[in-house]
Amino acid sequence: MPIRPKTKDSFSYKLLKLLAVSGSVILAASSPYFGLAAGRALKKELDKKKWREFYRHLSSLKNKKRINVSQNPDGTYNVAITTFGKDLVTRHSLDDLKIKKPDAWDGGWRFCAFDIPKEANKLARYALVDKLKELEFVMVQKSLWAHPFECREELAVISRAFETEPYTCMFIAYEMDVDKERKLKKKFYAQTGIFLK
Repeated sequence: MPIRPKTKDSFSYKLLKLLAVSGSVILAASSPYFGLAAGRALKKELDKKKWREFYRHLSSLKNKKRINVSQNPDGTYNVAITTFGKDLVTRHSLDDLKIKKPDAWDGGWRFCAFDIPKEANKLARYALVDKLKELEFVMVQKSLWAHPFECREELAVISRAFETEPYTCMFIAYEMDVDKERKLKKKFYAQTGIFLK
């Protein structure tokens, strides 16, 4: 039965995440701990599992082209994450993305504007909009969304993940038409229950 890193709590995902950070590890055939010294987060998992199962995870990830495994002259194995594996980790990491609520609002609105051409991936546009909704952005127009709190880093992560960087821009406005700002505040309150003073 194939082993799939469906969730961020799965053993395969934790292994991929370690590889995404370190780039690659060297495993000794007799003791994989040799190469996983930097992955202390995996130790509990490994203590619970039989090594045969551990190697099944490695084999499954290799077959799905999420990692590359090659043998070194000294008998050890070099395990490196692939681009596909990195993309998978990035997608899972998006689930943890949140915009922090500050102690006090600075009065600025962060706008995310995008213009994705028809020839570009349509699914990327839908994914971007869905994530903006999830992060509680308010729609101003179909391709213009706003959020009152600092979110430049989060927008950068999203645009990289969905490959929309060339078509996305972000700007901040501290002065707006009173009626339009009132509408934005009202929409944001309806979505989040947060009243902006």
